[in-house]
Amino acid sequence: MCSALASFSSTSQGQTSTPPSQTELDDAIREGLKTDRVLPTPGGTVLPRKGGGRRTIEADQIEGINQKRAVASGKIVMTQDNMTLLADRIDYERDTDTVNASGNIRMDRDGDIVTGKSMVLALDADTGFVDSPIFMFGKSPLRPTQRYEVFGEATRMDFEGPNKERLFATTYTTCRPGENEWVLKVGELGLDRTTNIGTGYNAYVEFKGIPIMYAPFMTFPLNNERRSGFMPPSFGSSSKSGGEFAIPYYWNIAPDTDATITPKIFTRRGIQLGTELRYLRPTAFGQLDAEFLPNDRKADKNRLLLSIRHFHNLSDLIGRGWSGTVNAQKVSDDDYFRELSTRISNTTQTNLPRDIALNYASDFGHFNLRKLSFQTLQDPLAPIVTPYKLQPQLTFNARPARLQGIEFNTVGEYSDFRHPTLVNGERLLFYPSAAYPITRPFGFITPKIGYHITRYQLTKNETGFEGGNRALPIMSVDSGLAFERPIRLFDQSITQTLEPRLFYLYVPYRNQSKLPQFSTSETDFNFAQIFNENLFVGGDRISDAKQLTAAVTTRFIEDASGIERLRAALGQRYYFRNQQVALSDTARGITSPSNPTTPAPIASRSDLLFAVSGQMSDAWSLDSSFQYSTSGSRFQRSNIGARYNADAGRLINFSYRYTREDLKQIDISTQWPFGRAAPGWTLLARANHSLKDKRLLEGLLGVEYNQGCWELRMVAHRFTTATNQYSNSIQLQLELKGLSKLGINPFETIKQNIAGYRRSDDR
Repeated sequence: MCSALASFSSTSQGQTSTPPSQTELDDAIREGLKTDRVLPTPGGTVLPRKGGGRRTIEADQIEGINQKRAVASGKIVMTQDNMTLLADRIDYERDTDTVNASGNIRMDRDGDIVTGKSMVLALDADTGFVDSPIFMFGKSPLRPTQRYEVFGEATRMDFEGPNKERLFATTYTTCRPGENEWVLKVGELGLDRTTNIGTGYNAYVEFKGIPIMYAPFMTFPLNNERRSGFMPPSFGSSSKSGGEFAIPYYWNIAPDTDATITPKIFTRRGIQLGTELRYLRPTAFGQLDAEFLPNDRKADKNRLLLSIRHFHNLSDLIGRGWSGTVNAQKVSDDDYFRELSTRISNTTQTNLPRDIALNYASDFGHFNLRKLSFQTLQDPLAPIVTPYKLQPQLTFNARPARLQGIEFNTVGEYSDFRHPTLVNGERLLFYPSAAYPITRPFGFITPKIGYHITRYQLTKNETGFEGGNRALPIMSVDSGLAFERPIRLFDQSITQTLEPRLFYLYVPYRNQSKLPQFSTSETDFNFAQIFNENLFVGGDRISDAKQLTAAVTTRFIEDASGIERLRAALGQRYYFRNQQVALSDTARGITSPSNPTTPAPIASRSDLLFAVSGQMSDAWSLDSSFQYSTSGSRFQRSNIGARYNADAGRLINFSYRYTREDLKQIDISTQWPFGRAAPGWTLLARANHSLKDKRLLEGLLGVEYNQGCWELRMVAHRFTTATNQYSNSIQLQLELKGLSKLGINPFETIKQNIAGYRRSDDR
């Protein structure tokens, strides 16, 4: 058997391809790609042919006729640029630059493969056809967003010139050949890369042989750019609103502006219209949201939501470093989120901000001017006080400056507090400080001194507040050492550290009982707080102190991997005099003895804090903390958390939270595959139970079924609302991978309930 090689050149101008571009709007707003919701088709995956390079033909036999025609047969391989063509026979006409191929045709363009019975292709003009094509489009660096291989076939594929193809009776799926669990069928499909637009007629989706979606006409982008059109419908149910059905419409207004208009039907309430508008300008970006439910049949009133988030770079208008922000929300009534939302993050909202701010940032520091007020959503069973309005507030925070090793810091604030029923007034705060940090490999010491000045000017009131001035010094010394030693533990080389730390704080007493409490609350007693200068946040109260905090930490670090296998810490605060400025003993970490008839002496020390955490093994991790009353010989607070996270997505989270007299909760969640990883089932579950109240606070039960090219998720969610009622919902989603998702997206609900959750495709 002989072999032959022929080569010829051409000036043909082939098609060009540019990688798909991603606008910055999605990253700015962080809402995800809108193109994920637009119905894709095979046109979005066909790679164009490059051209203009040298052509070669290898075959068992090649015959030339008058330099005008070449006939090749037997194991033919024809190549040009990124195209490789295999066939049993090829007839090439030089005058028309046409290839007529037959027998086991296989054309490969950068990994995209088309096979067929016969093909006619004018190489320069890029016109012709393939009979009965079968195609496979693999993952490609030229399509970075493609996650799945695509398979399909058609009765005919026509090449209609550079950058244009047309397919007839086309099928498309990401299922493996012979396993067509779902398929997209398109009667006629036109692809035009000069405009990057595809057009389809008589398209419908079959799932397990049953038609589930039909589109008589559709257009779509070929380069992952946005395009207006209807998105897949969503459906679900909740105990508050009954069945829910929505069919969003995506409107690509401009390259930097888009909108999603969503009519939604609540079977118990009526029809709601929602709109989401997003925009990205060279100097601004933002998002506007609106929802309107006229004549809610269940509540007998109109329901409304308005929201705006906006950022504006004002450098061109005012000067470098200036910017402005707006964050404002409004709802029509107190029960809007509790009745119309299935997300606990929404139903727990109580204060909706109306915040507008002017900001300045420079190498010297940060300046902020803002006006802030709230809409307070009241719970009839537990009403709360509306927060003060800031009309306005000015804050300044200087960047740390160093001079001869001394670090200078300055914080300033002016706030005008307004409230319809409480005392009103202005507060001026100024706090400069200087620290001298000395750091060495074996430890550190940082002496610090500051002077806190506050002035109040109040309106006339009958509450007894007088305002006035408050000025006091704040002095502290923070220090620590670090010791290391090598040990062997469980046949592993380990470095153990011992890190003692002492923090001394002195703040003189000032009587602050005549000063109002505009924005002050106590901090929590924990390891972070015991090294703070103040028991309070907000500026209205400064705790007096003459105290020493002592703590020690030890770590066990695996030398080979650097993983911290275990960390244990012990800490306690010692008081050299009784603190007088305190709303309660909670922030000081002081608890009374267990016998309520025994008077509590002036405490010389706080409760004992203990914490232990670490990556105990490749699968197990631990994070726990405890507060133990040495005077009462009992635990005041316990938080124990453990996680098992093994390969193949096996995940269990466990936590126990206890606060004496207030809280006793157990929380368990899991993601646990059973059967094969893919295809296979995954159990999703969570139970947050109050042992004190003997009731479920939040629960989730669901399953995922991954069949490879499609996945089903079904989740039942139940949680307590602010009115101590339950909200129940069912979220069902069918994902046809590489095509579309049908139903309500349950991912946010799952991620909020199961920490560490990962999709089955990402495991």
